[in-house]
Amino acid sequence: MSTETAPDAAPAENPAGASTERPDSADEVVSELLFEATAKAAAGVLAASGTTGRGAASSTASGAAAEPGTTAATRSGTEAAAGPETAAGAGGTPSEASSEASGADEPPPGTSEDPVGVLPPSARPLTAALLNLSGLGLGYLHLRAWVRLPVALAATAGLVWVALPIGREPIAVWWAVGYLGALALFALDAAFLARRRDRRPARPTSRRTVWSPRAAGRVAWATLAVVPLLGAGYAVVQHEVLEDHLAYDLDQATTSLESVGTAFGPFKKTYDTAYATYVGVAADHPATRAADRVPGLVDDLYTQAKTDDPCTGLVVVRHFAEPGTPGPLQGVAESEIPGALHDCGMRSAEAGNLDMSRTYLSELLADHPSSDPALSVPGNLAEWRDDVLKDLSGKNGCTDTGAATASTGFLAKFDSGEVSALADEARERVPAALLKCGLQEFERKRYATVVQALDGLVESYPRAKEADYGERVRIAAGIALVDPKAGVKLPARDEPEGTVTLTVFNYSPDPFEMVYTGPATGVVEIDACDDCTYLPKGEEPVCNGYSLTVPSSTVTLPAGDYLTATRRDSTVLGWQNGGVNKDDFTADGTFCTWSSRY
Repeated sequence: MSTETAPDAAPAENPAGASTERPDSADEVVSELLFEATAKAAAGVLAASGTTGRGAASSTASGAAAEPGTTAATRSGTEAAAGPETAAGAGGTPSEASSEASGADEPPPGTSEDPVGVLPPSARPLTAALLNLSGLGLGYLHLRAWVRLPVALAATAGLVWVALPIGREPIAVWWAVGYLGALALFALDAAFLARRRDRRPARPTSRRTVWSPRAAGRVAWATLAVVPLLGAGYAVVQHEVLEDHLAYDLDQATTSLESVGTAFGPFKKTYDTAYATYVGVAADHPATRAADRVPGLVDDLYTQAKTDDPCTGLVVVRHFAEPGTPGPLQGVAESEIPGALHDCGMRSAEAGNLDMSRTYLSELLADHPSSDPALSVPGNLAEWRDDVLKDLSGKNGCTDTGAATASTGFLAKFDSGEVSALADEARERVPAALLKCGLQEFERKRYATVVQALDGLVESYPRAKEADYGERVRIAAGIALVDPKAGVKLPARDEPEGTVTLTVFNYSPDPFEMVYTGPATGVVEIDACDDCTYLPKGEEPVCNGYSLTVPSSTVTLPAGDYLTATRRDSTVLGWQNGGVNKDDFTADGTFCTWSSRY
């Protein structure tokens, strides 16, 4: 037999020096102490037995792991059959023998992952890191790091507290960045923690991980999508919440506009508020369904504000065209100013408000001379002028004699030579139209309309060829307003030769006009008498037919019966004794007038 002796002290030294690192927990401290005590006890048993020979030492060392009933010869045969690796293990260092005695990191095939006396598998750093990226602290749960796990869960709970309830605006991006940064730190921490544990020598202790490496890897890759999916879900839900809020804002603004109708002036603030809401939605949230509704709502608001009245539309256009107006209406309204000026100016002319019409059209011609509305002004005013003259001489009589008389002055006051030239043509056509209107109305016995139409003819066109006859018709109509007998027939266009000389004296301190109609129609105008006074009622002056101090006027008339009256400020009045006088002028004579004080 061999006389070699087995190394007795080696097994006792290896366990004590197996690890110099500080355990992470109390459980690991207890486990390490138990491991060292077990190793020392095994070394003592070997020393007491005194067995010699390598084979006896090997049998004793391996007997701790042998099953009951296994003989030394059987174990020796197994070692011999194992080959060089077994021989190397038998003759290896004491630490290696101790490691083999305590079991490997991974259980043998066909055995449980955590059999009694077999160390559990260590966690992989990458797996632990991926598990922590789920935001649920699964990496710490897997590593059984119970102190770190609440910290990871608290970070997720804090983000949930900030994000819920979901409002119209998403959480600040810094919250998300901070949370992702925290997840990255948790992942790195889990990876370093797993690596530190993996580097420590195995020892008989409780399980270090919740799942096996294979199961943990599956869980890690499966939960890696938790944060992106939850983030995407939050974004979708938050967008829908925002859409609901924006739709509510738009509906409220539309309702406020419907409540005020088309009255823009008194409710300008309501229109501005609604427009600001529309513009704000489109500017702040362009990628929303609500923003897609804004262009149509803005068009409806603009159309509603302008209504069908061009002048109201001009007020609206000027308002939204002001510099600083947000949104699309500023440019739209600014481009519509020429058209709005044109439409309001023409509508004012049609309504007879010529001063307003000239103001807007003059602004158009001065500020926007090359615009299409400005270029169309001369043609539009020519059509308007023709319509005015057509109405005056139409079959239905005179509808607006004032517009006819004012049209020439209206056109003549434009600075544009092309427009003012329209007044010259109007001057040629208006007198005939006014006269025709007066004659038609005279035949209908509408003497007031006759006077109104022919006032414009006589006063505005005194040099027109129609002015003389128009004046005579106007006198006859004025007398007919006092005494309808004067309106029996129109004055003759061609009067007979005068055969009677009539001298009219004015004994009144006021200028005097005497109008007459009969075989001839006309007016006698006499200056005031400077040396005359008002006579008491009932008194008459001495009319001797000749006076150097009393003003007079002589007229030659066809002989016949005449109706006479006075006229003051273009209005025919009856004599002081009332009504119209019927006088017979068949011979030369005198006619005296005076004024009495009441």
